[in-house]
Amino acid sequence: MDIAKFKTMLSDSVLDSMLEFMEDCGEDANFTREDVEKCGEILTHYLESLAALADPDDQQIMSCVEQAIIALNELSEETDYAMIETDKRENICELIQTSAVECGLKNYTDDITEEWREW
Repeated sequence: MDIAKFKTMLSDSVLDSMLEFMEDCGEDANFTREDVEKCGEILTHYLESLAALADPDDQQIMSCVEQAIIALNELSEETDYAMIETDKRENICELIQTSAVECGLKNYTDDITEEWREW
């Protein structure tokens, strides 16, 4: 798995757009730079967890997915569900799914996050 590629994807398509949206909203944004950083930490931990799997199977990979989604659910709730808007949700789901498949996930649906995702 090319973790550097996914970290770039995280920065470019998720975190940078969240910060840009937050700046555009000004004081009306219901989340902070620290919230965006926490989102980045959650997704970085997810990517690093995948990369650390020695001989990944679907169960191990989906366990990493579940942990990341639950952590993102908690963060989303803390921000009154304002931080992960539709386009951010799609980008996060794409990042999670694509990295899981590249890590070796074999049996998957169209959206591997749906079972746990609340955002």
